[in-house]
Amino acid sequence: MDQLTPLRLAPAGRLRLQATMKYGRVFKNLSLDQLSEIVRVLGPASPFVVVERMDATEGSLYVQALHRSDGAWIVEYRNGDLNHHYQADASGPGVVYQVLAGWALQLPDWRKGLMWRPVYQ
Repeated sequence: MDQLTPLRLAPAGRLRLQATMKYGRVFKNLSLDQLSEIVRVLGPASPFVVVERMDATEGSLYVQALHRSDGAWIVEYRNGDLNHHYQADASGPGVVYQVLAGWALQLPDWRKGLMWRPVYQ
Protein backbone atom coordinates (compact mmCIF):
# COMPACT_ATOMS: atom_id res chain seq x y z
CA MET A 1 0.00 0.00 0.00
CA ASP A 2 2.35 2.74 -1.20
CA GLN A 3 -0.38 4.99 -2.59
CA LEU A 4 -2.30 7.42 -0.44
CA THR A 5 -5.84 6.07 -0.42
CA PRO A 6 -8.28 8.39 1.36
CA LEU A 7 -10.29 6.73 4.10
CA ARG A 8 -13.98 6.69 3.18
CA LEU A 9 -15.11 6.56 6.80
CA ALA A 10 -14.06 10.16 7.28
CA PRO A 11 -16.57 12.85 8.21
CA ALA A 12 -17.02 15.46 5.52
CA GLY A 13 -15.82 18.29 7.74
CA ARG A 14 -12.65 18.97 9.61
CA LEU A 15 -11.33 17.10 12.60
CA ARG A 16 -10.43 18.53 16.02
CA LEU A 17 -6.77 17.98 15.22
CA GLN A 18 -3.75 20.05 14.49
CA ALA A 19 -0.67 19.08 12.52
CA THR A 20 2.74 20.64 13.09
CA MET A 21 5.52 20.35 10.56
CA LYS A 22 9.14 21.46 10.53
CA TYR A 23 9.71 25.16 11.21
CA GLY A 24 6.51 25.30 13.26
CA ARG A 25 4.09 25.29 10.34
CA VAL A 26 0.73 24.44 11.95
CA PHE A 27 -2.55 23.32 10.40
CA LYS A 28 -5.51 23.60 12.79
CA ASN A 29 -8.82 21.75 12.36
CA LEU A 30 -7.07 19.40 9.98
CA SER A 31 -9.02 17.67 7.21
CA LEU A 32 -8.13 14.22 5.92
CA ASP A 33 -7.35 15.78 2.54
CA GLN A 34 -4.84 18.08 4.23
CA LEU A 35 -3.37 15.15 6.12
CA SER A 36 -2.97 13.21 2.88
CA GLU A 37 -1.19 16.17 1.26
CA ILE A 38 1.08 16.63 4.28
CA VAL A 39 2.18 12.99 4.13
CA ARG A 40 2.68 13.31 0.38
CA VAL A 41 5.15 16.20 0.76
CA LEU A 42 7.22 14.82 3.64
CA GLY A 43 10.84 14.72 2.57
CA PRO A 44 14.21 16.47 2.96
CA ALA A 45 12.80 19.99 3.28
CA SER A 46 10.13 18.99 5.79
CA PRO A 47 10.72 15.45 7.04
CA PHE A 48 8.18 15.12 9.86
CA VAL A 49 4.66 15.85 11.02
CA VAL A 50 3.13 15.66 14.50
CA VAL A 51 -0.66 15.30 14.71
CA GLU A 52 -2.34 16.12 18.02
CA ARG A 53 -5.88 16.14 19.30
CA MET A 54 -6.71 19.76 20.06
CA ASP A 55 -8.63 18.80 23.21
CA ALA A 56 -5.83 16.69 24.73
CA THR A 57 -3.26 17.75 27.27
CA GLU A 58 -0.28 19.05 25.32
CA GLY A 59 2.31 16.42 24.57
CA SER A 60 0.37 13.48 25.95
CA LEU A 61 -1.66 12.25 22.99
CA TYR A 62 -0.27 12.37 19.47
CA VAL A 63 0.87 10.47 16.43
CA GLN A 64 3.80 11.46 14.26
CA ALA A 65 5.64 10.42 11.13
CA LEU A 66 9.19 10.88 9.90
CA HIS A 67 10.50 10.39 6.37
CA ARG A 68 14.22 9.92 6.93
CA SER A 69 16.87 11.05 4.46
CA ASP A 70 17.70 7.39 3.71
CA GLY A 71 14.11 6.88 2.50
CA ALA A 72 12.87 4.99 5.57
CA TRP A 73 9.51 5.86 7.16
CA ILE A 74 8.89 5.78 10.91
CA VAL A 75 5.58 6.32 12.71
CA GLU A 76 5.15 6.89 16.43
CA TYR A 77 2.30 7.43 18.81
CA ARG A 78 2.07 8.49 22.42
CA ASN A 79 -0.91 7.72 24.59
CA GLY A 80 -0.15 9.40 27.90
CA ASP A 81 3.21 9.28 29.64
CA LEU A 82 6.61 8.17 28.29
CA ASN A 83 5.79 4.54 29.13
CA HIS A 84 3.08 4.68 26.45
CA HIS A 85 5.22 5.95 23.56
CA TYR A 86 5.68 3.50 20.66
CA GLN A 87 7.21 3.45 17.19
CA ALA A 88 7.15 1.25 14.11
CA ASP A 89 8.75 1.16 10.69
CA ALA A 90 6.36 1.79 7.80
CA SER A 91 6.80 0.67 4.21
CA GLY A 92 5.80 3.94 2.57
CA PRO A 93 3.53 6.98 2.54
CA GLY A 94 0.35 4.94 2.05
CA VAL A 95 0.90 3.02 5.27
CA VAL A 96 1.88 6.23 7.07
CA TYR A 97 -1.31 7.95 5.95
CA GLN A 98 -3.43 4.96 7.01
CA VAL A 99 -1.87 5.02 10.50
CA LEU A 100 -2.24 8.79 10.95
CA ALA A 101 -5.78 8.91 9.56
CA GLY A 102 -6.84 5.80 11.50
CA TRP A 103 -5.54 7.35 14.70
CA ALA A 104 -7.28 10.64 13.88
CA LEU A 105 -10.60 8.88 13.30
CA GLN A 106 -10.05 6.65 16.36
CA LEU A 107 -10.56 3.51 14.29
CA PRO A 108 -10.16 0.40 16.46
CA ASP A 109 -7.52 -1.29 14.28
CA TRP A 110 -5.33 1.66 13.26
CA ARG A 111 -2.20 -0.01 14.75
CA LYS A 112 -2.78 -3.32 12.98
CA GLY A 113 -0.14 -4.63 10.62
CA LEU A 114 2.90 -2.89 12.11
CA MET A 115 5.43 -4.13 14.65
CA TRP A 116 5.17 -1.54 17.44
CA ARG A 117 7.98 -1.25 19.97
CA PRO A 118 8.45 1.04 22.99
CA VAL A 119 10.48 4.17 22.32
CA TYR A 120 11.77 4.27 25.89
CA GLN A 121 12.72 1.04 27.60
